[in-house]
Amino acid sequence: MPLLSPKYIFVSGGVLSSLGKGITTASLAMLLQAKGYTVTVVKCENYLNIDSGLINPLEHGDAFLCEDGT
Repeated sequence: MPLLSPKYIFVSGGVLSSLGKGITTASLAMLLQAKGYTVTVVKCENYLNIDSGLINPLEHGDAFLCEDGT
């Protein structure tokens, strides 16, 4: 069976929290996994040369830390 090229789905939105982007992404990932697809969800903070920890959370949404503290 030939290797299939990866496909990408981007879920994006404005700075307004509570729009359901995370729930939508998780639900879509679950549905695709149920159909046998391999799914990896990646959350990206799109701040170039800005430390999001210094920005007011109301301006950019919630900040989070990874297990390694980054």
